[in-house]
Amino acid sequence: MPIITRGAECAGARAVRRSQRREPRHHRVTRGALVTLAMLGGLAGLPTGAAAQERSPVLLLQPGMLSADFVSARDGYPATTGFNLRFATIVPTSSKWWTLIVGGSVAPYGTSGITPRSTNTPVLFIGNVFPGIAASRTGGWFDLQFPFYLTYSYGGGGSRNSAIYGRDFVGEAAFQWYVGQKVFRELGPSFSRVRVYLLVNQVLTPNEDQITGTTDRFNPVALYGVTIPIGGRGPAR
Repeated sequence: MPIITRGAECAGARAVRRSQRREPRHHRVTRGALVTLAMLGGLAGLPTGAAAQERSPVLLLQPGMLSADFVSARDGYPATTGFNLRFATIVPTSSKWWTLIVGGSVAPYGTSGITPRSTNTPVLFIGNVFPGIAASRTGGWFDLQFPFYLTYSYGGGGSRNSAIYGRDFVGEAAFQWYVGQKVFRELGPSFSRVRVYLLVNQVLTPNEDQITGTTDRFNPVALYGVTIPIGGRGPAR
């Protein structure tokens, strides 16, 4: 009887130790999945958890106006303005220096006056948004950023391009006033996210005039209107 009792006690002790060492299977799977996701997030350089929610992609709908040839216009190119529709998708990364932007812009009814620039063809663009003055430094009132694009547009590429559409490099200064957060906050979350924008961009590609052969390196285009963000509920960077 003592031998049987001792053996039973040993077996029971081993069973208890095994049960203490072993975790439930779903706990092991959950922990392993979390470790794997954390490693992948670190390797990819992408934010996780709360940071990912704060830096999620956002779609910007930007109805407004376009003005061109108001500074340093060529002969035969009078100042012109027209209604403009612009949309862009912003994809932030873990680095403040790399923020992907891709989208398009079109003046559906053309622009005012008789000018070669008055077309209703779209402009497609892709590029990076470089930081300037963050909204956190202005009390949330406004920010200033500096996008750099590769564009694809009608007549782009200058006189060296024989195709109808062509590519250009474009630099831009982008100003945003967070009027919704400061003025319309009491009207609800939809109004609190509305912004007012002013974009001034300049083609950086040295395109020569087909008639005179000269290159005008300063002839900016201005776009201004209202920004309606969709998605990306995190705070402005």
